Amino acid sequence: MGVPKFYRWLSERYPKINQVITNEALLPEFDHLYLDMNGIIHGCTHPSHLDVSDVLTERDMIFGIMHYLDRIITQIVKPKVSVYMAIDGVAPRAKMNQQRSRRFRSAKDLAEATKDKRIVPTDGSSGADAAADPYSGAFDSNCITPGTEFLLRISECIRYFIRKKIKEDPLWKNLSVIFSGPEVPGEGEHKSLIQQFPCQIMQHIRDMRNQPGYKPNTRHCMYGQDADLIMLGLVSHEPHFTLLREIIDFSGGFSRNNNALKEVKKFTKQSDFQLLHLSILREYLEFEFAYGLEPDEYDLERMIDDFVFMTFLVGNDFLPHMPSLDIGDGAFALLFDTYKEQRPQWGHGQYLTNSGEISDPARLEAFLEVIGAAEGAIFEEREKNEAVQLKKQRKWDKRDGTPNKTPSDMELNAEEESKQNNYLTMVQSMMSDISLKGKEVVDGWTPVDPSQKDHKGRYYFEKLNLMPTDVDSHLALRKSYIEGLIWCLAYYYRGCISWGWFFPYHYGPMISDLSNLPEVFDSIKFELGQPLKPFQQLMGCLPPASSALVPRAYRKLMCAADSPIKHFYPVDFVVDMNGKRNPWEGVNILPFIDVTQLLQTIETHCPDSCLTEDERHRNRIGEVFCYSYDAAVNDTVPSCNRDIGLPDIVKCNSRVQLFKNHSESTVSFKPELIPGTKIPYPGFPSLKVLPIEHVELRNAGVNCFGFTSKYPNMILTMKSLSQLPGAEQLAATLIGKTIFVNWPMMHEAKVVAVTDSLCEVRMVKKSLKTRKFDPLETERWNTVSTKLVEQYLSGAGYPGSGGVSIGDVQIRLKVVPLQGMKTSPVDGSSKKLFGKEEADVPIQLALSSSPAPDPRFIARGPMTLKDRFPPKCRVVLTKGKYRGCIGTVLGTNDEDKVGVKVQVIPPEPPFGLAIARGVQESYISSHDAAKILRMDPRIFGRVTGNLYFSPGKFDLGLNLTYRDKKCVLGYTRVKKDPTVKSNKKKEANAWSAGDTVLVVGSKRMSITDESDSGGDENRRVFWEYTPKAVRLVAAYKNAFPHLFAAISRAPDERFYDAKTVFGPKGEEICAKVLDWLKTTETATMPRLPHTTDAMPVAAVHAVQRAADVRSSTLEKDGSVKESNVKVPPSALYREGSTAATDVLLASEHSVSAPPELGDRVANLCANGVPFGARGTVVAIHDPSEGCVEVVMDEEFIGGSTLQGTCSNFRGKLCVWNHLLKISAADSKGIVDTVLPAGSTKAAVDKLICEIQEAEPIPAVTDVAPAARPKPRQATPTRSNAAARGGVRQARGPPEKILGFTKYRKAKNGFERWKELTAGRKGENQLSNSAGVLKAMLGVRSDQPPTKAANASEGLKALLGVAGGNAQQTVQQPPQPPKTVADMFMQLMGDKPPAPIPPQGIPGLQPSRPAFNFTYVKDGDDKPTTNEAPPPPPQPMMMSPMAMMPQFYPPHGPPMQLMPPNMMPMHMAPPVLGVNMNQMAGPPVTGNGTTHAPAARHSNAPASKTASTTPAKKGSPMVPSVVLKAKK
Repeated sequence: MGVPKFYRWLSERYPKINQVITNEALLPEFDHLYLDMNGIIHGCTHPSHLDVSDVLTERDMIFGIMHYLDRIITQIVKPKVSVYMAIDGVAPRAKMNQQRSRRFRSAKDLAEATKDKRIVPTDGSSGADAAADPYSGAFDSNCITPGTEFLLRISECIRYFIRKKIKEDPLWKNLSVIFSGPEVPGEGEHKSLIQQFPCQIMQHIRDMRNQPGYKPNTRHCMYGQDADLIMLGLVSHEPHFTLLREIIDFSGGFSRNNNALKEVKKFTKQSDFQLLHLSILREYLEFEFAYGLEPDEYDLERMIDDFVFMTFLVGNDFLPHMPSLDIGDGAFALLFDTYKEQRPQWGHGQYLTNSGEISDPARLEAFLEVIGAAEGAIFEEREKNEAVQLKKQRKWDKRDGTPNKTPSDMELNAEEESKQNNYLTMVQSMMSDISLKGKEVVDGWTPVDPSQKDHKGRYYFEKLNLMPTDVDSHLALRKSYIEGLIWCLAYYYRGCISWGWFFPYHYGPMISDLSNLPEVFDSIKFELGQPLKPFQQLMGCLPPASSALVPRAYRKLMCAADSPIKHFYPVDFVVDMNGKRNPWEGVNILPFIDVTQLLQTIETHCPDSCLTEDERHRNRIGEVFCYSYDAAVNDTVPSCNRDIGLPDIVKCNSRVQLFKNHSESTVSFKPELIPGTKIPYPGFPSLKVLPIEHVELRNAGVNCFGFTSKYPNMILTMKSLSQLPGAEQLAATLIGKTIFVNWPMMHEAKVVAVTDSLCEVRMVKKSLKTRKFDPLETERWNTVSTKLVEQYLSGAGYPGSGGVSIGDVQIRLKVVPLQGMKTSPVDGSSKKLFGKEEADVPIQLALSSSPAPDPRFIARGPMTLKDRFPPKCRVVLTKGKYRGCIGTVLGTNDEDKVGVKVQVIPPEPPFGLAIARGVQESYISSHDAAKILRMDPRIFGRVTGNLYFSPGKFDLGLNLTYRDKKCVLGYTRVKKDPTVKSNKKKEANAWSAGDTVLVVGSKRMSITDESDSGGDENRRVFWEYTPKAVRLVAAYKNAFPHLFAAISRAPDERFYDAKTVFGPKGEEICAKVLDWLKTTETATMPRLPHTTDAMPVAAVHAVQRAADVRSSTLEKDGSVKESNVKVPPSALYREGSTAATDVLLASEHSVSAPPELGDRVANLCANGVPFGARGTVVAIHDPSEGCVEVVMDEEFIGGSTLQGTCSNFRGKLCVWNHLLKISAADSKGIVDTVLPAGSTKAAVDKLICEIQEAEPIPAVTDVAPAARPKPRQATPTRSNAAARGGVRQARGPPEKILGFTKYRKAKNGFERWKELTAGRKGENQLSNSAGVLKAMLGVRSDQPPTKAANASEGLKALLGVAGGNAQQTVQQPPQPPKTVADMFMQLMGDKPPAPIPPQGIPGLQPSRPAFNFTYVKDGDDKPTTNEAPPPPPQPMMMSPMAMMPQFYPPHGPPMQLMPPNMMPMHMAPPVLGVNMNQMAGPPVTGNGTTHAPAARHSNAPASKTASTTPAKKGSPMVPSVVLKAKK
């Protein structure tokens, strides 16, 4: 539930309530964590970024939920006492109206979204039989409703997950975990509040607050996105209460229009969450309502209760908002101003509410009367604003190419005239009845001049079909609304006072009509009643489109024409936008459910005897489960779902307690703080720790969501400082001292320099050194100071920034923030560790001492070995020959040694480094790529970047390059500047001791960095492209030659006119081109920062397969042994020994070098990764982020696909310092010696194409690797059996294919020539490489390879792939053309038109006299040349998956891995409805002839020579050869 737009309004009015979590060290500690599970379930089953036709498997959904829970509980919040998880159960009748509206709208939207789409599940099944496969259709989110089979299965899996974590995770062993499933009545967030069950958390809080000895400083955290949680936290009157939320993007797509490809960004660090501190919000509310008053003149707790009550008038899930009260129209400003004016008149101690009840109906009526008097002005101002907005919207529609989307003024005027005439006709007829029949009119209505608009009369007549003479109906509407206010207030403070009450209207009354309230209050009575059963609620809120979710016996009541309640389930309905723009703001006009008739019909037609035993089990009131650790419990918990690989939990070590009884609550939250409450409290922020001189509300344009706020902001003005001494005078006092910065979340930092406008003073070699500024530096200092003042006032674009006026800056302090506590590996003592990245902080925002010191940041003395390493704790050995092995502590008998039982694993082979070396991409310059395509380099740059067409602002570029240097893996990269020398020592230091804790003022969080970075930003960027990128441009050009011809005539245009290029239907053709672009592989691939170094996807798959083989070999051979050893404590890392406030450096474990692709690692404390788990580094991000991507050897719940790079639940983005590098010190030297660059690529690529023909290895799971989505209009039918099997790669392409390729068995002319000239040197090298890699993985071989052909066979054996014994036949192909360049053009079929010469662009002209090609065969030696060849090409990578929070499900079955020089035409995107298969002939060989592909399933023996046919002209294609420009 929630209040529309409330969170954004609140965050912009009170900017400091939010805090973005950049590091767990900045988090406070919490005792209790409460989780509203419905938001998590929705996000993990149908995330908003996925298309409606992307259907996840239930396995992905369940593992995603488990992963999300683990991240919040184990990695972020880490509660100390309890966790409470609640799934929405049967809600009160008042909530069912809103649930029914949402579910009907969801079904309607789903039907509209899927009418032109074919739904294909992501597990690869065909989707042909919906009955056989429940995931063959689009996911119906209405199944997340109490009583459905799906939600019951999810509930069972969560209970299983809880017991699994209690057994395995040390943090969970100290927790009480309470789970309230969908069978327990109540909303998820309110199940934490209502009275039904004694174990409900908020009822527990109410009880605790009324018990003697309650701890006043208990700390609470609640997770959820609903804005209503803010009010729920406030009514508890617990000041140390914080909400955990995901960061919301309110840009609404402003940065990218709908006529451009959606940019998917690569995650280079853990996604951020944010905290909303209710302690700060409470102080803001005190400024709002009591600023300037003395403490004895107000009661803040009572004011907070009144604030919560006033939000009800703007609407919630139980009541519609008042017609004249909308947040966008300044509703809260009107409410608050009226409240502040009237409250002094009520008398001392008098407020609107008291402990969940309305204090005085007459007082409330007087308050509402003042607000109602402004209704006319509000409506008139709203009409003016709507006219302005419509004018803007028409302008935007014209820009976006949809000029007729918004009605014209003529159409709107005609509609308004018609409505006015209808109303005047009604009034005229009514007045006649009044005069003739003596009818009365309702209070509050008076006739209005016909020339004026009667806003009130029109509203009731048009929205509620009420005339002024319908007195009884008007009074019933008003009474129902007052009942709703009373019910809501009680629901928040005491629980549900009536299960059957609801507001029976779609619209609320006018505020000015809420009169005679004392009399109305006396007539209101509530009956508690009983909640509905789950199936009864399903029938009350589900639409007929979701009838499959109810038991079969109930479905006829929804869909049968003769059903007595058929009218409850309309197939279509009206959506009244009611002046709103967003679809979710519309009012769905649905008939209200008559519960009495519904229950009678169910009892008559569907008694419980018609239900199965399982259905009766689902249709019951369930229990609440409370789990806790108990080592004495050795029961076996059965798997909740063996089909997805979840085993039984043997010796579960947990007990469960059930709560069934419930009773009516008599306890309400009291508006008071518990005596002994401390504010501020350690870890919790406070605005009042710095002196605030003035508070005012004004439109300061605070930017905390990426754009300027349109609402007033509360600006806090810091107390002005008197004239301070200069930096030279203050330096001796401040430098080296610790202060507290990052207001209001004060964090410790050390002063390293003091500056003013004249100089900078810092400590150099234990003495103060002063550096005087020259005039330019003084000017720069003043400029930065001015920007700082602006940033603190207006914000920096992220939540929590802005909203404070700091005054003039006289002194700035350079500080290094406290990173955390550094524990000595020798004796266990700890000390503070400060960072190296300086933050620039004005002196008026620094404190000399902490008002609430955090005990987590207090140094600790040495610890005994027994305390550091208690018996039975798990450790990882960090040094010596057992480095990376897991062990169990046996004891600490010796003073300086620890006895450990070690699981000895053989030394790690460097197979990751070998694969990273062997599988690389080849890149060429943009000039060379354009010349291959006979294209103007300017056009090539535009096509691979942004290519804008108007009207509509269509971006028809491939978006392979970006101005901010983001690139696409496997397609583009930024060329390294040879003039910039890399400092390896500095880079290593950045990895070993990089700062992770940032504060306000740090360069990475500031827009006022005074360092001179302009040179780097303005430096020209040179892009390089792979053959795949060139092929993609060629396919684009072939699909739309007219587009390329038109832009070639004007290569320097910024915007192209669509009608000039494509004719009168230019916009339609632009849309079709954009649709084609969306089907390309790169459309959904994540864009990487140019600083990221990553393995190609094929290499990642090879690493993953190699790890599987190694794990299988170790298990099969029994290579893992146990050994008892004595180890010094400095060589051990204990599980769970690193807290959120602790710092772990890679240098502690003898790792000072930066990470390298292929490094083998073991996990120490990376979030979400099992302790000691091993993996391989496959991507390295910027050292400032400190993160690497790792593919683990085995699946784990916290894993992901790394955005489509690896199999699901295998990848993880980890902090490098939290991993232990276990690669041998000489691993790189070994690889350099035996595996020169590119030597293993041919064999590895051959292997990848044949993997699917092999028998699966037992260690491999059934998760298919990620694959890119096919065009949904033409998704081919897939086999369930193939898609649901083990990890399988697609088959290789036909053996006779286009161009020079290593994949076919026959040798082409160039290969033959290389054999004659090089003496098969490369093949011998491959053979040797395969043997080396084979030995690396410990795979035995009875017969060593003796032929070059055994290279790929050796690698197949190496990775556990069964190879065949059939001999390969070699065909002697015709002689190649004279030059490779000639061959290149011959392979492209018909020669394209000559390109427009790039005249007038001297910078793009080649510096050499001629352009030649040199072909380098993968695995062979480079030709004689002075230049080293670029890395060999790489098979086409698979596209990334859609993003989920740390969880990326696959889009379909394993995609065929294409060889680097060929994209079959059936894989090419459709071109304006033209089948590309019809445009291409058989594959073309190097001599221009074509070869028919061999029949894959033919039983006839293979012919030793392939027949040839005359060549056919095909689409111009660019083969993947390695191109070199000779000097």
